[in-house]
Amino acid sequence: MTEITLASKISMFLIFTGCFGIFIWIGLVVYLKSKWLAYLEDVLDDGVRFYSLNIFFAGQGVLQYATVFLWSFHAKRYGMFEKRTHVPQHIQTLLIFSFCWFMSSIALMVASVIMSKIYNL
Repeated sequence: MTEITLASKISMFLIFTGCFGIFIWIGLVVYLKSKWLAYLEDVLDDGVRFYSLNIFFAGQGVLQYATVFLWSFHAKRYGMFEKRTHVPQHIQTLLIFSFCWFMSSIALMVASVIMSKIYNL
């Protein structure tokens, strides 16, 4: 019988934490879709309803709008630099928090995969 080493325990913890974080992020996306995504599409995309069609597009929309609020380069690239000032600060904060939550969860899962490859788990 093989031993469960410390590295494999850490790797399992990282993948579990990352997956749990993704499930929490999906819940956050559902909240943002039901409450704020239609408003954001009205303000930023001139009423074009693309991201509020379903949950898959909503996840992509939350990440895109978060990058618009995080970096002016992306806002200029998408033509939303001036429009982003019309969105209230608490909505911007929610989107940025959602983006950071998603990226940290993905980073935990990637760290688990890298650790598994390094230690041949």
